[in-house]
Amino acid sequence: MNVLIITAGYSIFDAKGHLNSFLAYLTEKNLKDKGHKIKVSDVTKDTLDINRELNKLLWADTIIYITPIMWFNMPAPMIKWFGEVLQYEKTFTITEQYGEGGQVPANKFMIVTTSNMKSSDLGKGVVLKNAPHIDDVLQPLIMTNNYLSIRHQVPTFHADDVIAGDTSWIESAYELHLNAHFK
Repeated sequence: MNVLIITAGYSIFDAKGHLNSFLAYLTEKNLKDKGHKIKVSDVTKDTLDINRELNKLLWADTIIYITPIMWFNMPAPMIKWFGEVLQYEKTFTITEQYGEGGQVPANKFMIVTTSNMKSSDLGKGVVLKNAPHIDDVLQPLIMTNNYLSIRHQVPTFHADDVIAGDTSWIESAYELHLNAHFK
């Protein structure tokens, strides 16, 4: 399987982006060991070649996004990547039925996300009351994939409470997640 890892390890406040980079490393190692072909796009690099990024996107069977949640969305470098790489008549076309013109050949995607919110806070309080699952927060990324015709979503891995909480559980839990969903 051809897997594109798109990572956005990004520094904000006390977070330095290292955990997202580490999760990208674990993903690449785990999937390479299983015989998958891997390409990586780090959207925080200023040296991205848009044509090369487009070719990687069109090469992939599976896309794995590794991103922090920032202000209930992807960080700005990932949004910029989408804005530049998703090109009319190369990754989508306009159709009579909105959202049915996706041209990206990948058939599945997975989101790996880190956040300072606790999973137990989902569905509670004023801010998260309408978001009982982490995927409710990640709708822009999920809908973008669906628009591109990537309709099979592998369950999301959410590393929560990463700034103030204990992160020692993440590596082993993520390895189990990868092993459960990728052979």
